Amino acid sequence: MMQLHIFYDKIEVGILKYEPIKDIFSFEYTDNWKIDGFELSPYMKFDSTISNNAIKNFIENLLPEGKGREILTNMYHISKNNIFALIQLIGKDTTGALTFTQDNKPFKTSFREISNTELANRIKDRKNRPIVVWDGNVRLSVAGVQDKLPITIIDGKFGFSEGELASTHILKFESNDDNLVLNEYLSLKLASIAGLKIPNIQILNLEDEMVLQVERFDRELISNEKVIRKHVIDGCQALNLNVMHKYERAFGKELKDYKEGVSFKKIFSLIEKCSSPIIAKKDIITWICVNLCLGNSDAHGKNISFLIEKDKMELTPFYDILNIEIYENRYDTDFAMSIDDAYNINELGSYQIIEFCKDLKINLKGFVKEFKRVSIAINKALAEDILIDVVNSRNKDFYEKYKKDVQFRIDGLTNKLEYCLEYKL
Repeated sequence: MMQLHIFYDKIEVGILKYEPIKDIFSFEYTDNWKIDGFELSPYMKFDSTISNNAIKNFIENLLPEGKGREILTNMYHISKNNIFALIQLIGKDTTGALTFTQDNKPFKTSFREISNTELANRIKDRKNRPIVVWDGNVRLSVAGVQDKLPITIIDGKFGFSEGELASTHILKFESNDDNLVLNEYLSLKLASIAGLKIPNIQILNLEDEMVLQVERFDRELISNEKVIRKHVIDGCQALNLNVMHKYERAFGKELKDYKEGVSFKKIFSLIEKCSSPIIAKKDIITWICVNLCLGNSDAHGKNISFLIEKDKMELTPFYDILNIEIYENRYDTDFAMSIDDAYNINELGSYQIIEFCKDLKINLKGFVKEFKRVSIAINKALAEDILIDVVNSRNKDFYEKYKKDVQFRIDGLTNKLEYCLEYKL
């Protein structure tokens, strides 16, 4: 039997046990945490035995995907499926508040500063040397596929930290000359203008390398020696689903009838668990409208999260919003979650919108009104070029293409939504 102690700050939450031969997990909260703490997810209850499946799904969703997991497993010669070994390796700084350790002692606090030049050089060389590997260690704390680097910023200085310090920001990088940094910056800023709460973001230029700096909403720097960690779970964890079910059609288009992954209906089922269901429902509807306007077809189950505290569950700021549909020939532009039976913008018509609202008990007139409000705000911001300050000679063409793409999509969607109101319901 193998085990890890799980901590929230300096407080022990419980013990994670693993039987490798049988591949079975178990987890027990400490008695003190049951009194003063909270349940880690809706499927990890105080008063019942927590299933092996719920534990595995919870941990799996803390781990990196894609290239990040490949780097991790290759460096340490472990299987990609050995989630106990993986969480043991990255357990010092996972998404949210929890840390995983072999003993019941907290990690030693440290800060290793990185100069701007060192960081810029590593970013430039990331195709030859993985950006997440520093000083012989893999620096991963955020789940997902895209190249990113968790980093601590103290008094304007970049670095890596452990113990009572933790990463405070995420750095995201360009990929394949797709202008992903500018794309995400524009999309998140427009989402904010449309009324969504987003993380604090800014674009950095490190020796001609364009980087998106995202402030972590699950962290709060309160001094140069202390970072408060906040417990956050994503949509898959909240629904007790494996990471492979982050898309509604978990096994792709070929098995189109298998739709057991995260869906809007399942996301809406979480609303009643929130401390303010009315606010949560309104925010999710706004998120849907923003994603439609901006062409964010990759809004999957891990791109929505919840903050959990004692007697409190609420939506976190929204993140990972990009115009995916602008890359029609490079990326899959099908919706991560369908609207009624529509999986892309071409399949989406007035009928699908009406049925979608019926099924989720959304007031149709209210949905149309919210879409109009969101689309007008986005169109106004684009028409007035209020985000032009981040545009330069190298990305100006992409910016103009982005504007036209969004404006064209909004025009088409506006017609579809206005036609909805002509139906007799």
